[in-house]
Amino acid sequence: MALDPASIRAVTFDCYGTLVDWDAGIRAYVGPLLERAARAGKRVEPAEWIARWEGIQFAMLGTYRPYSVILADSFARTMRALELESFADGGPGLVRSLGEWPPFADTVPALRRMARRRRLGIVSNIDRALLAETLGRLQVPLSMLVTAEDAGAYKPDPAPFRLALSRLGLPAGQVLHVAFGAKYDLQPARALGLRTCFVDRGGGRPAGHDADLEVPTLSALAEALEPAP
Repeated sequence: MALDPASIRAVTFDCYGTLVDWDAGIRAYVGPLLERAARAGKRVEPAEWIARWEGIQFAMLGTYRPYSVILADSFARTMRALELESFADGGPGLVRSLGEWPPFADTVPALRRMARRRRLGIVSNIDRALLAETLGRLQVPLSMLVTAEDAGAYKPDPAPFRLALSRLGLPAGQVLHVAFGAKYDLQPARALGLRTCFVDRGGGRPAGHDADLEVPTLSALAEALEPAP
């Protein structure tokens, strides 16, 4: 372990992809749409759709706009880019589905264990109203929440991380940020002096990964921070 657990007073998390299985949530929504397209002779695999959508969405995270607008617009642009039939409610429907995206199986018990001795928070590229729907599924004690709406900027912009540190009132070196991705989270958090942890959610080690700690699950992180007696 590259860091002393005793030096960590707070742990912050990326939400969608780290705590919440966004891949499963998106697949559940777009899967039936792609099946309909396949029956009409246009076959696109879910992995291809998601990869195209990720690139399109990342390019849209410049000047702040509500995430609900970006998510709906990126859906429409992805459908056009892949030459798939799309209807007016397609993007808004994806936005509405977000509150149903499931947490990973290890998320809630691991967070509850870590919260016994450390403050926990979320730093997410989301709107407050959408995050509220997810928090209802998590049901865990969180001390701090920062959304892109709060910061007026999207990760990897450092503004959300600066706001998180301000709200925690802690030096960066006493905060551990946990995420599955380098581009949005690990790199900008590390640049500000936060300690970082890569959690493998099945996508493999990301390019630019240079975290202080690497774990296969959040359960493993909880064990590393709070070993069982």
